[in-house]
Amino acid sequence: MQLADYIKIYESKLSKNLCNDIISFYKENAIWKDSTFSSNKENTGSSSVSMREHWVRPGKKFHNELDKTFKECVHWYTQEYPRITPIAYTAFRINHYGKGGFMRNHVDNIYKSHGQQYGYPHLTSLVFLNDDYEGGDFLMCDQSIRHKLNQGDVIVFPSNFMFDHEVEKVTKGDRYTCMTWIM
Repeated sequence: MQLADYIKIYESKLSKNLCNDIISFYKENAIWKDSTFSSNKENTGSSSVSMREHWVRPGKKFHNELDKTFKECVHWYTQEYPRITPIAYTAFRINHYGKGGFMRNHVDNIYKSHGQQYGYPHLTSLVFLNDDYEGGDFLMCDQSIRHKLNQGDVIVFPSNFMFDHEVEKVTKGDRYTCMTWIM
């Protein structure tokens, strides 16, 4: 098997209307914070990321729809790779990259980040809420795999050293995704 075999894209898992509703609602109602980038050694602040974030926790608008979508895609993933047994999902983080926004290459093998629960994630999953921007491609595996996903697509991949990833600089428009780590 190749590394790319462990990266799964599930197309059109959220409708365009729902994606647009999520963006519209949180664009107006979220308490956006500048994201920071932390490693096990340091907090590098904004030199490694230029993105705003908002956490969607249970009981918040659109949480149920996002939860259902993430769990459905992870279920399909674990049917194919049954050695992974999900026990928990972190809160969902909406990522907003404006023009010039980016995230440097990193691995999601965290222990505690952004006030989340303790533990190492098995998987990372993102839903792409829009695709009407330029740049902002999702690069993986030492930049050998490039993804420009469409609105409503979900990606699931292992959260370990073999699946480093980054977001290239957005050159036009706004890029919105929503992510969770699966413990």
